[in-house]
Amino acid sequence: MRIWLAPSAFAPHRGGVEELTLKIAQHLLAAGEDVLVVTNQHPGSLPASEIVEGVPVRRIPFTAPGRRPRRVLHHLARLRPTRSALDALGPVPDLVHVVCPSTQLPPLHGWCRRHGVPLVITSQGETEMDAGHLYQRSAWMRRHLRTSAASAAALTSCSAWTAEAAGQLAPRFRDSTVIPNGVDPADWIGVPERTDEPVAAAWGRHVPQKGFDLLLAAWPLVRESIPDARLLLGGDGPETPKLRGRAGAGVTLVGSLDRTGVRGLLGSARVAVIPSRIEPFGIVAVEALAAGRGLVYSAGTGLAEAAGDCGRPADVHDPVVLAGAIIAELQNPTPARCGIDHAEELSWVRLSLEYRAVYAGVLG
Repeated sequence: MRIWLAPSAFAPHRGGVEELTLKIAQHLLAAGEDVLVVTNQHPGSLPASEIVEGVPVRRIPFTAPGRRPRRVLHHLARLRPTRSALDALGPVPDLVHVVCPSTQLPPLHGWCRRHGVPLVITSQGETEMDAGHLYQRSAWMRRHLRTSAASAAALTSCSAWTAEAAGQLAPRFRDSTVIPNGVDPADWIGVPERTDEPVAAAWGRHVPQKGFDLLLAAWPLVRESIPDARLLLGGDGPETPKLRGRAGAGVTLVGSLDRTGVRGLLGSARVAVIPSRIEPFGIVAVEALAAGRGLVYSAGTGLAEAAGDCGRPADVHDPVVLAGAIIAELQNPTPARCGIDHAEELSWVRLSLEYRAVYAGVLG
């Protein structure tokens, strides 16, 4: 099979969409498939062509019309060059797989229709948590999601929560195939056994969606019950100055973390806390479980599907409830074996086979 994977963003950007695309591409390549990642050239300084961790990548500027006349004119002027750039990518693929539909979806949907190429679309929660609120602002994007989903050869979602959220705009997503996101369990072998000390860890982008302000509001209540409890908060972002100003006793902001840094953070912790206001799935939860940590996560989000039968849900909007869940998990954490076994079920090897099964079904 020749497959184009078309995520909304890719390396050097980092996040769940980028991780999903990279892992699918690597496993497909290892299985002998012909794979090309086609993604947005944003910012424009990124190279148009490169190899990322063994995966060939081509970047094309995908635009949206916007509300201002200048943006509309720019978008219209880019339509033909975008089509030409797609035509120039090489042999027509057997299948195009759009991951996290954004501005790449309309031109790719149109290109697939012209060339008779089946389209697969995977929702990653973009309708609820796009950083620029694309689907809330753009009737153009909402219309394209509906029409593309209606004619797609297959739809998948990273969780049932995500399928329902996307289904609010494109009803066919309610019947999409749920394929969760995952981990490489081998990445977490060798993380030290969890400490007996009352240390909690949280990490991610410092944006309102991640709810770290809610965690900091609950932390003083944790300290009232466990005076020597410590919170290690990793990551950075636009909310970092506010979070630093709210960080009280027992809280340390450890800065930006790569994969090695996350391993070190979890190696120092007994429990991971994920207080997201919105989370379509939450790879971070599976990573924490793969490392054998206890887990507290926000109820009512896709994190419940990421955690499975492990961890402890809590209403993160209620500081008393959230603090109580953290205290209980610090004192009696989720059995490490529960988390490790669950992570094995969500290995990228298994999940890549599920995507290959979708492709095979589409191609007959």
